[in-house]
Amino acid sequence: MVNLFNPTTASRNELLKWTLTVLRHYKIKPRNKLSQNFVVDPRLVSEVLSYTAPLDTLEIGCGIGTLSLALITRVRRLICVEIDEKLCLVSSSVVSNPRFLVINADARVYFPGIEVEQVVSNLPYYITSDLLVKIARTNSVRRAVLTLQREVADRISAKPGSRSYGKLTVLIKLLFNIYKLNTYAPSSFYPKPGVSHRVVVLERKRPYSSEMCVLEVLTRILFTQRRRLVEKVLARKLGVGVGELGSLEGEISGKRVFMLKEETLLELASLLHEKGVITCN
Repeated sequence: MVNLFNPTTASRNELLKWTLTVLRHYKIKPRNKLSQNFVVDPRLVSEVLSYTAPLDTLEIGCGIGTLSLALITRVRRLICVEIDEKLCLVSSSVVSNPRFLVINADARVYFPGIEVEQVVSNLPYYITSDLLVKIARTNSVRRAVLTLQREVADRISAKPGSRSYGKLTVLIKLLFNIYKLNTYAPSSFYPKPGVSHRVVVLERKRPYSSEMCVLEVLTRILFTQRRRLVEKVLARKLGVGVGELGSLEGEISGKRVFMLKEETLLELASLLHEKGVITCN
């Protein structure tokens, strides 16, 4: 029976063979538009499992159940949100456990009604940013263990002034401590994606609040012109002069948007909110 297979103790060849067998048995053809690349590297599965806490856990996109088989041995309860209806049937069959529940839904718009404390996922690239924001806004999620495209892992941990630094970086860095783990080549997946991936652990350090909502409004405005001087963007888009910013004037004058530190942006958002310049509904 397939649900007796252990992806953490199998060899790479055994895991690949098992994956191909399951795909053939259920007549599954991976769909590129849904970023369906199944894990065939036991080292990746083991690393994700080693950083997974024994909490109520949401898995986004369980595919054929490879990672789910490992997670169910560690977590209290595992709920999978899978957009592909056929894969929901496959993973339910592969992972036969009363603590495992599969829901056919889009994780961008649906999170389980229970308070999920942890998210584990090989995030589909085409919706990675949306899902990271969803995780950030869901305060019950205390931690996340994610396999991300390496470029995304670099982006959420980028430093101010770098090319990758942006509004997603600001949000994630303010809310989470970020730990970047090992990088995995395309051969760790079937079919092989075009880029390498990296495992990242996020541990929440502050809740998402109305202050963070205002920050998101501000960064959406500022980062549309990321290379312009901050004072020019504020004057043009919000009608605010740098002289109205009090102690923040020294932090902002002469700097371009992508050079501002996360905490400076948060202070600026709070100040502009107090002045009634920006609001969050």
